[in-house]
This record gives sequence, structure tokens and C-alpha cells, in this order.
Amino acid sequence: MADEKDTQVAHNLAKIKHRVLVMSGKGGVGKSFVAVNLAYGLAMQGKTVGLLDIDVHGPSIAKLTGIEGVEIPMDEATGRPAPIAALSNLYVLTVASLITSESSALIWRGPLKMALIKQFFSDFEWPQLDYLIVDCPPGTGDEPLSIVQTLGNTDGAVVVTTPQDVAILDLKKSLDFARQLNLKVLGIVENMKYFRCPDCGKATTIFPGQELEKLIFEQQLDLLAQLEMDPNIVISSDQGKPFIYFYNKLPAAQALMDMVEKVIRKVET
Repeated sequence: MADEKDTQVAHNLAKIKHRVLVMSGKGGVGKSFVAVNLAYGLAMQGKTVGLLDIDVHGPSIAKLTGIEGVEIPMDEATGRPAPIAALSNLYVLTVASLITSESSALIWRGPLKMALIKQFFSDFEWPQLDYLIVDCPPGTGDEPLSIVQTLGNTDGAVVVTTPQDVAILDLKKSLDFARQLNLKVLGIVENMKYFRCPDCGKATTIFPGQELEKLIFEQQLDLLAQLEMDPNIVISSDQGKPFIYFYNKLPAAQALMDMVEKVIRKVET
């Protein structure tokens, strides 16, 4: 049975051309929002994309992509369960689709979480993908370590933070995690950088802190995007309508698409 599962894992991984992790050092910085919009942006660029949520304890991808309550489909050819098609070229798999209630808590230790992550590839049938985007839970625990080990070769990680110095402390841990695992950092997304006045258009910085600029310079990192605090981001997220897809004319959505194009250039050249 173990050999059969390992064969299925290898079968699915062979279908994935590029593999990108989205990480953050701490929670509440908008990591899942960035993961969803990166996946949708790639799909809007004509790529076939998988979006995998490995945040076992706080999955939010189902909510953000509007697939709450959608049943896991079965692959007709193999009879295996398959990711949910959010678009014709975007497939989503999250633990939230496997539990009975959105308020149910999974109280699992490391080995169970690591086994579940492997099952996402051993027990499911994935389509051919140009990109797999993996939304990791905050921090540097079992889940990001397990997905790096399961995927083997990865193209790199997008790391999300906010401007506060306290968030930068945790960002440094994520960067060290990537270094220790030889995981390339594709760049940093600085979320909640400023708020734009709806009347005059003036941009006002909300959070103090200059540590990120120093860190980017010292470690020669690329800044993929600086995202503003737009109320439409909250509205779109609550409605399960990805911002980059449904609000694509707004400045924040344009900044997200710039991020997508930077990731494509970094990964494909």
C-alpha cells in the first residue's frame, strides 16, 4: 500500500511544472489573500493553476475562493477525489472541504498533519498544472517543512509581511527557514502599506517601522508588491470573490497583477 501511495504522489508531482509556496512569519498579514490572488492572477494570464491550502488549523482558502459547501468531485478516469474547479483553469484543494463544519477544529499533532499533506497528493487526482500555489500556515512549523519535503523541487517562496517592526521579526525567521531548506525566496509582499483617502486620494502610512527596507537591502531581496489597505479587499474576501479577478481595474489589483508578472518572470526565465 505504501508503494502504491508513493507511486501516486510521484504521478501527481510529475504533472506540476512550477511549484511556489506562499509563507508568512506571523498570522494576520494577508498571506492567504496573496496566495489566492497570485493563483487567480496566474490563471488570468492563461496558466493552469492548482491552489493547495495546507493550513490545517485555520484554513481560509475555501472562503476566499467562494467554494464553501462545494463537494469534492471525483475524477471520472481514476475514481479518485479531485480538487474543486474554481475556474476552468484553476483547481482548489483545502482541508476545509474535508471537514463537516466550518467551525470544526482539527486538534492534530505533527505526524497527523504531515500525513494529511502527503495524502493531498497520494489520495487525490490532480490535473496537469503550469503552477501549484501552496498556502502555508504562518510560521515555520510542521506544515511548511512537510510540503517542502513532499514537493522536492520547488521554484521558491513568496513571503508576506506587514510594515510593523514586530512583523519583521517573524519575517526574518521565515527567511532563515527558507535558507536552511535551500528554498529560494522569490520576493517579499508588503501588505497594508498605506491607506488611500477616498476623497482626496492622498496615501497615508498607517503602521510605523523602517526595518523592512533595511532587511531588503541587507539580504538583497526583491519587493514584489506594496499593497494598500482597500476596503474593497475586505468586501471581496468576505464574498469569496478574489480581488484581482473581480476588482481588476483598481490600483491595488494592478499592484497584484504586477506581482504575478514578476513571479512569472522569476520562475520561467
